[in-house]
Amino acid sequence: MKSFFFNCLFLCALGFFLTVSSNAHAEEPREFVEQQHVKLTGLLKQPASASRDAQVSQVMAATVDYDALVLRTFTVGKTDLWAQLTPAQRQEVSGLLRKLVEKNYKSNLTKTLDFGITYTGVKEQSGDTKVRTEAKSKVKVRDPAFRVDYLVSQKSGSNRVIDIITEGSSLTKNYYDQFLKMMTTAGQGYPYMVQKLKEKSAN
Repeated sequence: MKSFFFNCLFLCALGFFLTVSSNAHAEEPREFVEQQHVKLTGLLKQPASASRDAQVSQVMAATVDYDALVLRTFTVGKTDLWAQLTPAQRQEVSGLLRKLVEKNYKSNLTKTLDFGITYTGVKEQSGDTKVRTEAKSKVKVRDPAFRVDYLVSQKSGSNRVIDIITEGSSLTKNYYDQFLKMMTTAGQGYPYMVQKLKEKSAN
């Protein structure tokens, strides 16, 4: 009886530990997104300089898994566009898309520096974690809040953002749809897609 009692205590304690560990693990992506957002907005509030921009790029590189995001962009739909590219083409579009994502991410953060961010929860999605947030202007208080979700993967061994979903619209899916249209339209194809990426990513 005594042995049974202690076994029950042990199993209960183990169950509690696993529950706490699981909850803590689920919270890691949320804390990661929050910490990286604080770092980036803190930098962007500083006067513009080459040093500041270099630090912003460094933090973004630690926030976004660009390789995974690029691969997701070309494979998120029914047609595998990535398989249609040569190694040299993959390298070229990866560099251009990374530059474009960084540019747009920085621009959007700059526009929302006066916004309050509320973290509204996390949701498991196909092995990754969607961190849900709401952004609301502190200046234009009558404006409604808008939702921005960050899809965080831990497959690389650490938390990294692999997609950003604004009001239900996925960044990678939007790019995929545009690229699919370019690559399947007569007279466009890969050269046209690269031209557009260069134009959009130019500073």
